[in-house]
Amino acid sequence: MKKILYSVLLAVFGLMMYSCDDGQSYADQRDMELSSISNFIANPTWGDIKGKPIKVISEEEFLKDTITDVAANEFVKFNSTGIYMQIVNRGCGEPVNVGESATVISRYTEYNVTFGYIQYSNQYSTEYDKYEVHNTTGTFSGTFSMVDDGTGRYQSSMFYRADAVTPSVTVPRGWLEPFPYIRIGRPTKENENIAKVRLIVPHEHASNAANNNVFACYYEISYERGI
Repeated sequence: MKKILYSVLLAVFGLMMYSCDDGQSYADQRDMELSSISNFIANPTWGDIKGKPIKVISEEEFLKDTITDVAANEFVKFNSTGIYMQIVNRGCGEPVNVGESATVISRYTEYNVTFGYIQYSNQYSTEYDKYEVHNTTGTFSGTFSMVDDGTGRYQSSMFYRADAVTPSVTVPRGWLEPFPYIRIGRPTKENENIAKVRLIVPHEHASNAANNNVFACYYEISYERGI
């Protein structure tokens, strides 16, 4: 918990310092973000892929088998969003098919690619983010779940985080990008695993804090079917 709090405080401090620079236009910030993504791909600076250059593959190549070679540190780039994805574990259970909905639990670490620090992490915590995902004709949407304690709160670290200028109940597009390619289940056997994905997400598809302050995020995130 202390580690998480420290990371959040660092994030708040970084955003405060960044917001003091009134000389930067959105175009300047966007250029800095794109440059930081390129640098991170060439030399990842955090997480399980630290120091392992990323091999970017095209959507066309990825869609042949929907596999990213983890040993080669492959990430697919989705051209329509600019999101990069590596599937570490496809997961047990079943996909969320067209017309279906599912309750999902995620634990994650959000690393600020542009400024180089951890924004938030509950990856190894008892805390988690819970949300409802809907597949409408192949398009996924998600809403964070309410906590059933009479307070009207949302079960989402993204909603409560100190660096969230305008908290949102909507699940970020970046988190939803993997759903066509993963299964959402709960392990019942020793050799079964929940889905795990790594993502590089531009600001407009990441958390509200990222969107409001124009920085890219790297996520290590898991997906498990909730009850």
